Amino acid sequence: MHKLAGVARRASSLLVIVYPVAVHYGVVTGHFLPAILALAVLAAVLAGWRAQGFRYLPALLVAAAISLFGWTLQDRFELLIWPPLLIYFGLATVFALSLLPGHEPLVTRFARLLDGEPDPAVRRYTRNVTLAWVLFLSLLGVISVLLVCCASRQWWSLFTNLLGYLLVLLFFLAEFVLRRRRFPQRARYSFIGFMRAMARLGTRGDWK
Repeated sequence: MHKLAGVARRASSLLVIVYPVAVHYGVVTGHFLPAILALAVLAAVLAGWRAQGFRYLPALLVAAAISLFGWTLQDRFELLIWPPLLIYFGLATVFALSLLPGHEPLVTRFARLLDGEPDPAVRRYTRNVTLAWVLFLSLLGVISVLLVCCASRQWWSLFTNLLGYLLVLLFFLAEFVLRRRRFPQRARYSFIGFMRAMARLGTRGDWK
């Protein structure tokens, strides 16, 4: 079962790359079936993956639901609008909820898991970074909505399937550089090492 979980994790990483390519192909050509299939498989992998093993039933149910729903739509592009919005606003909500009283800000939790117990200065900084992620992800979601409503599908696709990813990566990089300058005593990782450590936290579920 652990081997299946590892396969699912690697498959999801590959599909994260394949999916935006398939969506952009659909926008350019009008053929959205590859994107619908990629979305169904990606959602199935995420639904079935568990740290202790892979669960087939939720994976099959999710894949079937998305495939059937996409097949019945007259304009299949309508289905592809929602995943980036769910990601942007969903993640923004997760970050925002961690700022509520009695909760540990999400970036503070990451800092504690990666570098040990943070001091008060680090706690203040990581709380502010958590808030910055809320605002940044919400902004990306709003831009995506505006592009769907007011721009061409090609512009929406370029933003959603290329520029959005680059902006998130640049945000990670900018915050990483700022943190190293503010707290050089906690600079344990290179940027690549930091991203790998964050990926390990995500796959193990230690941050939950």
